[in-house]
Amino acid sequence: MLVVAVVFALILGAQATIFGAELVILHTNDVHGRLVSFEDGEAELGGLARLATVVDEIREQYGKSVLLLDAGDAIHGTNVVNLFEGRSSIEVMNAIGYNAMTLGNHDFNYGQEALLERMAEAKFPMLAANVTTEAGETFAYSALVQQFGELRVGIIGVSSLETPVTTHPNNVVGLVFHDPIEVAKNLAVRIRPEVDVLIALTHIGYLEDLKLAEAVPEFDVIVGGHSHTELEEAVEVGGVLLVQSHEWARNLGFLRIEVEDGQIKDYEQHLIPITDAIEPNAKVMAIYNGWEVLLEEKLNQVVGSTAVFFDGERANVRTQETNLGNLIADIMREATGADVAITNGGGIRASLAQGEVTVGDIYTVLPFDNTLTVIQVSGRDLLAALEHSARLYPEQNGGFLQVSGMLFAVNPRMSGKRIFNVRINDEHIMMDKLYTVATNDFLAAGGDGYEVLQNGTIVAETGLMLRDVVVDYFLKHGTVEEPEGGRIIFLK
Repeated sequence: MLVVAVVFALILGAQATIFGAELVILHTNDVHGRLVSFEDGEAELGGLARLATVVDEIREQYGKSVLLLDAGDAIHGTNVVNLFEGRSSIEVMNAIGYNAMTLGNHDFNYGQEALLERMAEAKFPMLAANVTTEAGETFAYSALVQQFGELRVGIIGVSSLETPVTTHPNNVVGLVFHDPIEVAKNLAVRIRPEVDVLIALTHIGYLEDLKLAEAVPEFDVIVGGHSHTELEEAVEVGGVLLVQSHEWARNLGFLRIEVEDGQIKDYEQHLIPITDAIEPNAKVMAIYNGWEVLLEEKLNQVVGSTAVFFDGERANVRTQETNLGNLIADIMREATGADVAITNGGGIRASLAQGEVTVGDIYTVLPFDNTLTVIQVSGRDLLAALEHSARLYPEQNGGFLQVSGMLFAVNPRMSGKRIFNVRINDEHIMMDKLYTVATNDFLAAGGDGYEVLQNGTIVAETGLMLRDVVVDYFLKHGTVEEPEGGRIIFLK
């Protein structure tokens, strides 16, 4: 009940519009820090800089009837955003003139303190009606009610119920994620009489949006995110319109509705592709360029030092354990508390020289946008993964696993039964026992042929870039020593 009380404190009474009027809803979702375009084949696509140009043109055409919304996962995902805990994203979104945003699971990736700072910096409300403290206090705004042109518009924001396992659990300690559909229903029946148009701004995924539309017919429109769904046409469920624009600002969602007597009488919807034919917005590019200068300084920041040379040479990490592979796997296991850790040697792209280490050095070692994930798998499936790792030996193999928390032997001559004497925490592996495994999202999704890992269950999708976890480890430990080796023993 406290959530509802807080929401109604934001609402000022007004009479509903009874004459025809239009509202243009522009929307993005799952931008993941793409402030500028990215390469996709030979083309440059997406990014908020070019999207801002289109937004300006639409505002010029439709004036005060334009509403710009983001459905979450906006402030995490690229170096220029991650290394500044989302500050650069907020500055760009302020410049573009967003009206509201719902909190996505990865918007919690920097922890609550940093997120609250970003919320204070934003010139638009961040919504999450179903997120409270354990004491029942709201964490963010629940809803926004505001006049746009001739229409009074209500917006209710809800976040994913899965957030505690799709960000690092430490990021949401003390928070409770309530059923988004139930919370949205309770708010919608109260807000509906106060507005001409009621919008759900959600980060719960397309399938859950379908359920929401069926459960809460009070909504006119659901602007969704989380599932990265590209809806080329609006989906209508019992009179409720569902829209979602894909990811990375590849498209700007456009929905124009005509409203009369509190009902949508007609609508026009499409996705506007953001391509390199669109000129980037000069104001957004100036902001981005400023952060790029700071990023270069950040990459040159010394975060610690190495006591020895750490071997990340291509031929070595793809055929045998190396001290750098061991270190990275150890860091993954320590960060998650998992039983073991595995990471593919092909994801390690450089060595670390003895001496000072910068952020840029670590980013060179781990250049891919892999995130830290924890899965639970049986001993049988873990053994099968180790077999897959060693199957091509002595050939170089990007899927060769660097490991932590276990020891095993390899007989290259025993096809299909190469791996033996596997020990985890000083005990022989048990086929039917379940083990927690820290890995990267690429392997967890079956990358490099590790489909067997998909038999497991997701324990945590932290959203943390593996390279950032390694940077934090160096900052914490200063001088990093060589970890204990002898984890993978090959028989001659």
